[in-house]
Amino acid sequence: MVIGKPIGKYGSGFKSGSMRLGQDALVLTKHTASQSVGFLSQTFLKAAKAEEILVPMISWNLDGQRLNADADDVQQSLQAIRDYSVFQDEAGLLMQLDAIQGTGTIIIISNLRRNSAHQLELDFDADASDIRIAADLPEQGSTSPVPNYQQSRATQPKEVDVPLDYSLRQYVSVLYKVPRMQIFIREKKVKVKRMTSLLRNKIQETYRPQSNPELRCDIEMGFNTENENLYGMMLYHRNRLIRPYHRVGLQLEPNDKGLGVLGVVEADFLTPTHNKQDFDDTPAYRNMINKLGNVLRVYWWEKMDRLGKTPRAHSPLPARGGRTRVPQIQAPSAEERIPDDLWVQCDFPQCLKWRKMPGGTDPSSLPDNWFCYNHPNPAVAALSHRAPEEEYKVPAEAEAAKQERRRLFNAAERERKSKNKTAAELAQEEREMEVKKKQQEQQAEAAHIAAERRRLQQEQAAALRLHAEQKKSMKEEQLRQQQMQRLHQEAARQQQQAVLRAQKAEEERAIYQAAMQNLEQRNQYLQQQEAQRLADIERHRKQRLQEEQAQRAAQARNDEAQQSSVPQHSDQAEHDWQAPAAPQTRQQARGQPHNPLPDLSPKGASRSSPSRSGKRSLSVQDSANRSGSRKRQVLDMGHGDVGHAKGGGATQQHAAATAPPQGTDVDNQTTAQITNVVSEDTHSNRGDAGAAPVNDVQERDAEDSQLELVSKLARNLQMALKALSVLKGVDSTVFEQLQPADLGNLDLHTLCQTPSPTPSQ
Repeated sequence: MVIGKPIGKYGSGFKSGSMRLGQDALVLTKHTASQSVGFLSQTFLKAAKAEEILVPMISWNLDGQRLNADADDVQQSLQAIRDYSVFQDEAGLLMQLDAIQGTGTIIIISNLRRNSAHQLELDFDADASDIRIAADLPEQGSTSPVPNYQQSRATQPKEVDVPLDYSLRQYVSVLYKVPRMQIFIREKKVKVKRMTSLLRNKIQETYRPQSNPELRCDIEMGFNTENENLYGMMLYHRNRLIRPYHRVGLQLEPNDKGLGVLGVVEADFLTPTHNKQDFDDTPAYRNMINKLGNVLRVYWWEKMDRLGKTPRAHSPLPARGGRTRVPQIQAPSAEERIPDDLWVQCDFPQCLKWRKMPGGTDPSSLPDNWFCYNHPNPAVAALSHRAPEEEYKVPAEAEAAKQERRRLFNAAERERKSKNKTAAELAQEEREMEVKKKQQEQQAEAAHIAAERRRLQQEQAAALRLHAEQKKSMKEEQLRQQQMQRLHQEAARQQQQAVLRAQKAEEERAIYQAAMQNLEQRNQYLQQQEAQRLADIERHRKQRLQEEQAQRAAQARNDEAQQSSVPQHSDQAEHDWQAPAAPQTRQQARGQPHNPLPDLSPKGASRSSPSRSGKRSLSVQDSANRSGSRKRQVLDMGHGDVGHAKGGGATQQHAAATAPPQGTDVDNQTTAQITNVVSEDTHSNRGDAGAAPVNDVQERDAEDSQLELVSKLARNLQMALKALSVLKGVDSTVFEQLQPADLGNLDLHTLCQTPSPTPSQ
């Protein structure tokens, strides 16, 4: 599991640490898409007499295909690995990489270092599950047992066993303040622990360096419940242990004060050395050590001196070289082995969460392999690994309680010192106290001034930021207002355009309505004129029919009168008799030559009358085809007369062809009958011929009037359609190309009902 903060500045110390253990280190690492081998070897560099560090490296994909571009470099790297590592070929390297499940790294250190007696510096035989630092060689001729390796610490006897100094398993068990990973040594899992879970009678203090009061570090201090022979300060940096069991304050004095007191400090504001075994000796580090000494002095007074307690009975150690030895404390009782709060890590690899045990839980009662479902709380046990991890919080102690503890401690110290001092010493002490108080006041004033200066600088920076933000916001507000103004102007312009378009549309609609109204009035007027003209034509037709009927009646009366007064004719008279002259025909009325009716004398009869009658019928029929439906009725009535005249002509021709010979009575009677028939037909033709010119002129006038009316209607309709096209968005040239004959196919009602286009169209 990834730790929240990076460890140190220079990494984990692989290069320097591996080269301290052995002369050759082979690194095999496997990623999601590639796998690589790197060889860091002092043996290879010495044999090659290299002046700079060379690291042979080879990369493959997961299928074992090389990824290096230079084949010569690959061969040279393989040769170096074969000659100076435990692998003899490329296949062995790939097999070792295949043994890594998923992703991971394997570091193989060979040619381990040996001491002056050619023995390994590391001990692999003392504990089959551990790697230890070999003990020092015994002195020549000495029979005493050789103690384990131990780091040098002030006031710490050499006989005190500190497993953390020589055991790799013990060291990595407390290497991290809050462990977040599983560590295996020689195929056995390391039981990690949190040092804060070993403390009882804990107190909490906070240290803020004077150089930067914004920084802080939490100090937790209490008695070690696991082994009171191991005491001092455990100094961590970004969760990693830098200096274990560092003695401060009372623990440096040659007495039994401070024994068994363990402190846990995470000083992230300090700078560790390159090998991560100590901190740089800086004013911040020294001030923090002084603070830890003062906290330890107050803690020991509160927990031991104030209550009149003394350390448990112990076996004193003999002095060596006149130097007082620090006694070794006996093992604590069962009650003293119970910490204030106990935290246990789940051993499930996919969990590794820390669970807080109820108060009073004995660590020795927990199994070696502990899982979340072993939690005493049934709710947490039911959720098992799904239960969230409880956040660890440093026990916060009220500031008033801390100040009261310091006040009482200072008063007790003054009282203790005053018992063994003279008046001069007391006066001197008072003066020193006053000087110290003034110094403290000056320091406090300087700190206050510095804090005030920082506050003013922060306020000034905040004011500048606020001013910049206000300026930026004002600029943004101006831009927004300008944009809103442009939008309002654009909206007003669009609204004005919409109003103008609406006004224009209303004007065009008014013009269209006026044009349609004028067109309707014009059409009504033309319909009235047409109706008046048709009425006049009907009236003239009726008058003509009446006149014709009157003429026919008069003619009939005249013929009857003539027949009654005509004497018997002689043969010569019959030869000399001719038909009366016919009335003026249509051709004569038009100025064309006209042949009179044929003579009914024996000489023969003319056959031109039917031909003229046929032409007349064709001319009337053509006029009827060009006229309207209403005019067609009038012309059809004229066709009856023309047919009658045609029939009369045929009768006359038949009568002339069948005329009997002269000289008999029968012939005379027959001649008289034929004369009567011819006279009757002649009168009939005369009446029809007299009416024919009038009908033909009327027909032509009707045709001309009708054509003129249609032309006017077409022009008015085209003007209306142009006005309609403006309102409806139709191309007006379409209506200009229409012919009068096409106007009858237009649906004017649909065009007028079509909605007008919107201004956007």
